[in-house]
Amino acid sequence: GPTQVGVYFGTPGVEAEDPYFGGVGPARTGCIHCGECMTGCRHGAKNTLLKNYLYLAEQAGATVHPLTKVVSVEPQPGGGYVVDTVRSGAIGRKRRFLADDVVFAAGTLGTQRLLHAMKDAGRLGDLSPRLGELTRTNSEAILGARTFRNDVDYTKGVAITSSIHPDDITHVEPVRYGRGSNAMGLLTTALVDGGPRRKLRWLRELARQPGTFLRNLSMRKWSEQTIVALVMQSRDNSIVCESTRGLFGRRLTSRQGHGEPNPTWIPQGHDAVRKMAEEIDGFAGGGWNDVADIPMTAHILGGAVIGSSSEQGVIDPYHRVFGHPGLHVVDGSAVSANLGVNPSLTITAQAERAMSLWPNKGEHDRRPPLGGGYRSLEPVDPISPVVPADAPGALRIRSGRPQVRGTATPS
Repeated sequence: GPTQVGVYFGTPGVEAEDPYFGGVGPARTGCIHCGECMTGCRHGAKNTLLKNYLYLAEQAGATVHPLTKVVSVEPQPGGGYVVDTVRSGAIGRKRRFLADDVVFAAGTLGTQRLLHAMKDAGRLGDLSPRLGELTRTNSEAILGARTFRNDVDYTKGVAITSSIHPDDITHVEPVRYGRGSNAMGLLTTALVDGGPRRKLRWLRELARQPGTFLRNLSMRKWSEQTIVALVMQSRDNSIVCESTRGLFGRRLTSRQGHGEPNPTWIPQGHDAVRKMAEEIDGFAGGGWNDVADIPMTAHILGGAVIGSSSEQGVIDPYHRVFGHPGLHVVDGSAVSANLGVNPSLTITAQAERAMSLWPNKGEHDRRPPLGGGYRSLEPVDPISPVVPADAPGALRIRSGRPQVRGTATPS
């Protein structure tokens, strides 16, 4: 069926006053259906953080420091944290901040890398031993179908428009890239099912259609001629991410974790992409990584998940880091399961819930002490919300749960 997307449609190419936040948000431009949602909407149609959360935070007085990377977070003797940063390409690149509370929201890989680095360096030595466990790949495969016809253009539209559910745990999304965004095509090769002698069967497939796969080495018009198939499953499998020292310093490596083995191929996805190829008079493609039985994901999650104690998770049910009062993790690394869908709304929902339980400035914090267990709490109403209450995108608290009206973002 159709997929909800975080895109302002309006009149294509025409700028309109803020349609979501009662006049305090930015002007938006109607989607021109260029297919560039995932490589960066340059037209003001996609609902990015620059068009909602960050923009509204700046309107409320927050300062945003773009192109800035946090390289160290360390507790101060009297409380609070020293945060050291480096700005890309700037004179006086290094800068230090002092903060009572620090929220890690660098995405699953960014947050894990920083937390592992601080734990290894002894700066955050009391982090949970579960750091890196229950890292999820969304049990994904990235496949595609390509035709060499010149009378088609699959770049027209938004990046993701529909979903296919072959069974209860499998979800397939047709995906497009905008014109000229052809680099993904370099990952494509012949599709072969998993199992014994996979490399040999791949060579046989190349030999069966040598002209097709030689022609596929050309990236010219790849995005116009290709429909990507993003395959996701809600299976209970995971990896463990660990920090190891290598020739060029420390890096994250992974190994099999809790649950089922991570799949090296997904039969339902292969069936779907072969049908897509037949429909467009093309060929079904997999990735070079598939030939080596190495799964690929577009949505890495988890690794700093919620638990009842530091023996069970990295953060408590309020997203506070065990062992380090004032630290919080509010991003995809807090997601504890393979969702089988694009995770952006789940991440947003967890973030909204976590922030709705913070006290307003000067008010009593009703959350239990860190390590004090879980207690169900009513969300805290903001004192002076930036967005007017009658705006479509206003925060609404109903039945004890914070709700933000809006739609999903392709990711």
